[in-house]
Amino acid sequence: MAVSEVRSSSPWLAFTGLLPVVLMVPILIAHAYAAGVIVAVVGCVGVVVYHLARRQGITSLDVLALVFAVVNVVLYFGLGNTWLIGHVAIVFYTLLALQSAVSLFRGDPWTMQFTRRVVRPEFVADPRFRRMNVRTTVVWVAAFAACDVLSILVHGAAGSWLPAVVLALAVVVSRVSGRRYLNSTMHAAEGFPAAAG
Repeated sequence: MAVSEVRSSSPWLAFTGLLPVVLMVPILIAHAYAAGVIVAVVGCVGVVVYHLARRQGITSLDVLALVFAVVNVVLYFGLGNTWLIGHVAIVFYTLLALQSAVSLFRGDPWTMQFTRRVVRPEFVADPRFRRMNVRTTVVWVAAFAACDVLSILVHGAAGSWLPAVVLALAVVVSRVSGRRYLNSTMHAAEGFPAAAG
């Protein structure tokens, strides 16, 4: 079985849940609170509707982002409270780091909920699929922790774009490392030397 035979749709669809986060955090850090809160809610609802329409279910990231967005709407528009918005990056990246780290101890790697959307159903039960997701979840734990640290230590414009760069790198690293892992294990299982790249 080749890696190309494992996928059922574009692997980039696994990362749609990050879109509202990538859009929301910089806007809120820039103090455009009303715009950031609205973008967050619209983005989260859009992602949830998209995946439900495709019968892919929703993930813990979708739920966390949606709850976070709704709480911000209530606090900001209902109570005039900006505390959560003012600490959006630290709170959100901390919750994501904890969510992904805890998943490793539960034995259900955080990235599996996304990657099972883009692989053939029969591959989900393959032990290699779980091992690949353990590796990529570790990448995301490190990425969210790095974003958290950057949010605490770096202020101003760099405090909003540096975490976005880290998230973009995490997408690339997790995608490339997952593909390489599958390439090497599938070639090894077939008795061939692993292909480079």
